[in-house]
Amino acid sequence: MNNKNLLLGKMAMSGYSQVRLAEAIGMSKNTLSAKINGHRPFNTDEVIDICKVLEITNDAEKTNIFLSRAS
Repeated sequence: MNNKNLLLGKMAMSGYSQVRLAEAIGMSKNTLSAKINGHRPFNTDEVIDICKVLEITNDAEKTNIFLSRAS
């Protein structure tokens, strides 16, 4: 499960909407939305792509966003 609030906050700080992030990583907006909302899991390649686009380099931050039980 991912931490929706942390991910949305990081997106906002980086200037990315869900539509823009979905386009940047080659995913549909609906699929990204389902994953952000915890209805479908992110796979490893998607996490890597999102981290690259949002410039998330800190491992603790990655863990807090993508491996958290909080939503």
